Amino acid sequence: MLKKTEEWSIEAIWGKIACVSWGDPGNFPVLMVHGHMDTAATFIPIVQHLPDKYYYVAIDLPGHGKSDPFPVGPLISQAHHMVAIQLVIQHLKWEAFVYMAHSSGFIIGILYNYIYPNRISKMVNLDPPPPLSMNCFPDYSPNLWYQYFYDDYYENYSRWELEHSKEYSYEQAINLLVRSRKLSKEQSAVVLSRTLVPVGNGKYRLSWEPRMKKVVAIPMTEEMLIKIATTNAPAMLNIVASIDETFEMLKERGDHLMKRLQESIPVFIVINVTGTHDIHITKPEAFVDKINDFLNSDIKTKRLAKL
Repeated sequence: MLKKTEEWSIEAIWGKIACVSWGDPGNFPVLMVHGHMDTAATFIPIVQHLPDKYYYVAIDLPGHGKSDPFPVGPLISQAHHMVAIQLVIQHLKWEAFVYMAHSSGFIIGILYNYIYPNRISKMVNLDPPPPLSMNCFPDYSPNLWYQYFYDDYYENYSRWELEHSKEYSYEQAINLLVRSRKLSKEQSAVVLSRTLVPVGNGKYRLSWEPRMKKVVAIPMTEEMLIKIATTNAPAMLNIVASIDETFEMLKERGDHLMKRLQESIPVFIVINVTGTHDIHITKPEAFVDKINDFLNSDIKTKRLAKL
């Protein structure tokens, strides 16, 4: 049965934070946070498969989907996005909630849990290895990290406005996602449903703020990351895609960090699923029963067997 859907926004000092919710607000809350250059629409394929006894709220991070961007200027970091999430939590007056995130949304979640401990009761992490590998990049390749984020951002600053003004036909926009994310046209249409802005003459602009391509992974060592992720860590369910299309060096780092977290967090369940990084869009039915079992379980701190 389709869950009741509502759209609304929260006012921040830089503009609005757009939200979409499913279900009864009287139920226990689940916050859904998307990954890099995505929107709340990324959760549409999976949310209808999730238990009705929860209230699901997905947000468009600043500069994504229907949310206003941060002011133009310096590079934005994951810490800025964490602040946006806290504003949403404060507005909703949630004392505790489940946190579900795709990709880099996982990193934002562990930062939030470290700064605001014991608010997140459980975490569902959709393919966390790729963003994990990027988060320790300055630890083992500081020059490349600096060049990728800071040099490229400031030396090519004029291109961000040029990208923002690009126009596409509907078919061009859909095919852009078909090529870049290997989604079907139907799946691409769902993902772009919060992103396409009509500009007339059958043309559209993408609402993504181009500068968000360079959201900075906070510089930290591997030990710092492990400390942040494991301190007061809630029970975590990790859905890991079998196909990692990042560079081999990054893939190895991501796998290494996942193993360290698995050894250090009391409840850290790993479910391996055949598919690519967007498995929550392409085949949620392949693993959603595992999420449902996890959400409905009374898991506290006991260590479970890894699946």
